Amino acid sequence: MPSERGPVDWDALRTTERVFRNRLNGLVAETEYVPNSIDPVELRVSLDIGFEASMGQFDVQWWTNHGYKYHYSESDLEFRFGWELRPETTYPAKHFHPPGNPSSHLESCITHEEPELVTLAVISCWWDALRADDPARLNEFDDPP
Repeated sequence: MPSERGPVDWDALRTTERVFRNRLNGLVAETEYVPNSIDPVELRVSLDIGFEASMGQFDVQWWTNHGYKYHYSESDLEFRFGWELRPETTYPAKHFHPPGNPSSHLESCITHEEPELVTLAVISCWWDALRADDPARLNEFDDPP
């Protein structure tokens, strides 16, 4: 499956970083390209706020042919929005792995495929759930942002 996705989409990762910084301004503690900025596999965005902890982290991947992964984690909470074309499964291509059940593949409320819009949608879902102090709300939007 990795070869079907294509290589890492460097432009999408830079767009994602820019959107996080512009939208969340002072809440972004640090961004890092993993394993390095020369040959990144993912973008790590550390935030100075979280649901159950004083900080949270998004690990983001984008591929040139199709697909993305926005994996959020903090001490005892994690979830993921993703897009993967998997013809051999019955999982929805755009899916959501909810907190408490990471092996579940629910239909994602995010329908976009452009890095800027997907990032805005992920931030909107996360921020709404964070403000409500209710991670169950993460996938309840109707086609955000």
